[in-house]
Amino acid sequence: MSLADSLPPASGVRRTMAYYLAIPFVWVRQFFHNAHGILRVLDITRFRPLPAGLIDPAHPWATGLDPATGKPVWHQNVLFCSPRPSDDSLPPDDYVVERVGQFLAQLAAQSAVVPEVAWGPERRMPHGINYIHGSAHYNSGILVFTDFADAIEHFTDPRFAAEVRRFAREERREVLVMFRRRDYCTTDYAYFVGCLRTLFPWFCNSNGPQKRVLWGNPSPFPVANIITGNWIRDVYRLKRPGGAEAVVRPPVPAGRYFTAMPYRGWRREPLWPEKLLARYTHWRIRRRGARGGLFFVDRRKLIADQLRRLQEQGVADEPIAPI
Repeated sequence: MSLADSLPPASGVRRTMAYYLAIPFVWVRQFFHNAHGILRVLDITRFRPLPAGLIDPAHPWATGLDPATGKPVWHQNVLFCSPRPSDDSLPPDDYVVERVGQFLAQLAAQSAVVPEVAWGPERRMPHGINYIHGSAHYNSGILVFTDFADAIEHFTDPRFAAEVRRFAREERREVLVMFRRRDYCTTDYAYFVGCLRTLFPWFCNSNGPQKRVLWGNPSPFPVANIITGNWIRDVYRLKRPGGAEAVVRPPVPAGRYFTAMPYRGWRREPLWPEKLLARYTHWRIRRRGARGGLFFVDRRKLIADQLRRLQEQGVADEPIAPI
């Protein structure tokens, strides 16, 4: 075989070059986009903290129910489900979507109670962040995949990535990426987040049932929240008269997005820049010590008793999963 035969096709070379050349621009855009989001969260949690009771316990953000039908809204907001493998151990997609939706709705409902639930074990997050959870579960578009490799294969298809961007631009909503498999390697999850943060100029959380991955939080199934920043408009509306009604978005129109199936990207594994970003993020969080990956909440105060018991037992605190 000649040297020419061993080289990738010209289209593959152009694709690879375009990927690497885009990385600095994506990461710079993400830096400023994320900085804006952080300032907004600080505003609604510290500078001008939102109070409890901006929604009531019957509000759709607290129940997940579509007022028009009285049924859970999440299934109507599913934009795409990847083909399911022949694995009987995987739960039905509707179950995954509903469990995650219920979990996030319960978090939003913690801030619907007046007088407020005291901050602590019963309400671990400020009201502002719980309202963000309300916007995230009720208004977001939902993508369902089997595992991280399955998701990478789809996100690296230019047509699929373009649909993600088109959805965020036209609908002005967040994107929830859910996974059928609850058993996963935390390192692979961190690399997947690095992949999304290299393909898109948006931050991404890695939530799931195992030990915290990077900036992630607990969740009944792995859920990566692609933070497009559209939650800002929803949450700030709560401060205005009639805002509680205005933030309830109708379901995403069926058949509008991700109709050009099948999608098949150019790889199923993360590349070294994505792994590097994940490892750098992991290093940053480890440097925070006991504060861990809770950026807007002081973990040391939240679980002070637990940390004290670990210290008395001589057990090292592990705020996040190792890579």
